[in-house]
Amino acid sequence: MKRNKVVFFKIKKKYSPYSFVLSMSIAVFLLALTANYISLNNFTKSDTNQYVNSTTRHNNENAKNLIYKSVNIEKKKLKKVNNLTIKEKKLQFISVFLPIIQEINQDILEKRRKIFLVEKKLKANNLNVLDADFLKRTFKEYKVKNNDINVLKERVDIVPISLTLAQAAIESGWGTSRFAKEGNAFFGQKVVGSSVNGIYPAENNNPLIKVRKFNNLSDSVEAYIKNLNTHRAYKKFRKSRKAQRSIKKHLDGIVLAKTLESYSELGDKYITKVQKIIKINSLDKFDYLEYKSAKN
Repeated sequence: MKRNKVVFFKIKKKYSPYSFVLSMSIAVFLLALTANYISLNNFTKSDTNQYVNSTTRHNNENAKNLIYKSVNIEKKKLKKVNNLTIKEKKLQFISVFLPIIQEINQDILEKRRKIFLVEKKLKANNLNVLDADFLKRTFKEYKVKNNDINVLKERVDIVPISLTLAQAAIESGWGTSRFAKEGNAFFGQKVVGSSVNGIYPAENNNPLIKVRKFNNLSDSVEAYIKNLNTHRAYKKFRKSRKAQRSIKKHLDGIVLAKTLESYSELGDKYITKVQKIIKINSLDKFDYLEYKSAKN
């Protein structure tokens, strides 16, 4: 019986030159891969840290140079502002405040418009949950008691641009006062208490009384307008504004200034000062930018 041989490999007895070259190329490639793998594994943690620390030091040096340059730029800007004429300083003051006042007044007008729409629904007994929630929050925001919607309409309204600019100019010396620079305090609003955020006036003997401090100009303007719209001392201001609305007249800052005798200890002299600032600097022209006829 003839046994069959099991052949595991079939080897050619003759090698071609091409096969030899191909085999050597593969061998070299495999050796290169192995060497690269060993090299990567030998790249220790200390080597990595050394690279990271070197990069960090380089970035820190760049950061220090950038900060140094930024400080120099700010100093140049401050120097440039200090060299402005009085007229230029006033124009700069107005150009900074004007868009902020307009934005806040626009938000108030939108809220006022919504109050009138909700009032119609209320009269028609067609108030939904969202409308009721809006009224509840707005009553609370404007400190209206007994949910009196007529009082709410009286309080949710704008302050004329001319009046806002004039009072900010007086209370901050056109933005040059210590309170304005240190705490964005442009309207001289006082706060009482040891824990409240404020700036101590140099001439004040009472450690509990401070000038209210703000994070930015927008917060300062918003607080000033909210103060006129809610504080009992400015009830006459709100009544006068309502009267102007009732005759479909634009809100006149010079007229409304007559009601602010309680804003300053100067009383009537303060009113005259505010009106003078509006007239001399032609601030009343800005009141026409937001002419809005609204129901009383």
